[in-house]
Amino acid sequence: MGSLEGRIKELQNGHKKSVDDDQNMQVNSEELPSTKATQPAASDERLPEEIHYFATPHSTTLKHVLILIFYHMLPFTQFPFMIFCLELYWIYKWFGWVWVTAICAFLLALAFVPPYYSKSIRRKARPMYETLAAYLPAAKYIVPKTPFPCNKAYIFAFHPHGRMFYAYAMFSQLDEIWREHIKLVQGELFQAAAGAFFQVPLTRSWFYVLGAMPADKQLIVDKLRKKDHVVIAVGGLREIYLGTQDDADLLYLKNRRGFLQIAMDEKTGVVPVYAFNENQLFRHDSKAFLKFWENVNLYCKVGVPFMRGYFNLPMPYRKELLITVGDPLFANEGESIAEFQERYIQAVKQLFDRYVGLSPDPNHKLIIT
Repeated sequence: MGSLEGRIKELQNGHKKSVDDDQNMQVNSEELPSTKATQPAASDERLPEEIHYFATPHSTTLKHVLILIFYHMLPFTQFPFMIFCLELYWIYKWFGWVWVTAICAFLLALAFVPPYYSKSIRRKARPMYETLAAYLPAAKYIVPKTPFPCNKAYIFAFHPHGRMFYAYAMFSQLDEIWREHIKLVQGELFQAAAGAFFQVPLTRSWFYVLGAMPADKQLIVDKLRKKDHVVIAVGGLREIYLGTQDDADLLYLKNRRGFLQIAMDEKTGVVPVYAFNENQLFRHDSKAFLKFWENVNLYCKVGVPFMRGYFNLPMPYRKELLITVGDPLFANEGESIAEFQERYIQAVKQLFDRYVGLSPDPNHKLIIT
């Protein structure tokens, strides 16, 4: 396997094409022309933008499917817990309580291992996350042409959360592919995730190694002060409870100010990121089902399990994704948090309106609550 740098160059420079070509022709997976997107209105000076690819379109293999099932999907279902309980029962039947106690004590001890981040291990694991892109017919992204200001830290605010944060994981772990375009070469990108993930032995340690961390204010501030960057799925569980629809995305944003307050306090930039078609990768759950799990989470933080795709299994539908990155926003001198939030919400709306015509569903709507 070639080096990571070689693979990034291949993905960035060899896999670009126009939107019209993408809609009307099959993609040649060996060589894609570098072209521009559809010409916009004359009043918009920044477009046309280049559309880039996280992986070669239409390149799904059996290997990608197996990695997706056993690495990305099943570990976030109830199956691992059920298998673990069965294994403990089998060990008890054959070896008695001593071995069961020893295993449980070992797993408990892992919960006290200090967090450890490894850039080298993260790079070696990135092919596992390239699978997220290769599994889809096409995983595209658009970034601003203007490089981001240097020597700044940024909060990348990701929308929507999605049923299984599919695009969120891909965007976070394949960051070196898109960051080069905006000349954001300094610092590491850390991925904020629900704190419940970091209460599970082994999962906790593996997440830390890959650059994930709990969505905790102090941890985020510490990273920003070191000139690192953090990506946050702003909507969180509350957005999942709103449900998903075929023709619209519902964002839980009007009551989310924490990430903006951090940006104001630390004088960092906030970058809106929008993933078109993220909410179409799994079946839409009923309001009653989501309300039930919302009540469950009042007592036990388990998220919303049972995401369903093909054959009602935790297998996402193969649909195109388009991830778009906006320009960074900085709080103005004397600006209130309410004013900054309103300006950010308008930036999200503008990002959506700007690129929805290039998305798989040009008629899709945005609803912000």
